[in-house]
Amino acid sequence: MGKRVADALVDTPAAHGVRRIYGVAGDSLNGITDSIRDREGMDWTAVRHEEAAAFAAGAEAHLTGRLAVCAGNCGPGNLHLINGLYDRRSGQGQPLALAGSCGECSPTRGRLMR
Repeated sequence: MGKRVADALVDTPAAHGVRRIYGVAGDSLNGITDSIRDREGMDWTAVRHEEAAAFAAGAEAHLTGRLAVCAGNCGPGNLHLINGLYDRRSGQGQPLALAGSCGECSPTRGRLMR
């Protein structure tokens, strides 16, 4: 199988020493979680809320001085990253946020969240 876009997206932080990505799994992040599952040395750290993912990545970046990554699902999930990212707006260790997107062709478009 050829290289997927999600593989390239995960390769970049991995090349900079990222060992985990914090987030809530969902449709807009399935490609990323699949890519992480298929590789050694990278883990998906599941949290219950995107805000917790941003705070966790911010704390890791602050404590280690290395790049840390959080991910949010499309819509409100991305919005929920903001509080955790804002907390790290100054000082050492600012995390990278990956924001999922729901396109027009999304299989869940128009459905209610459960």
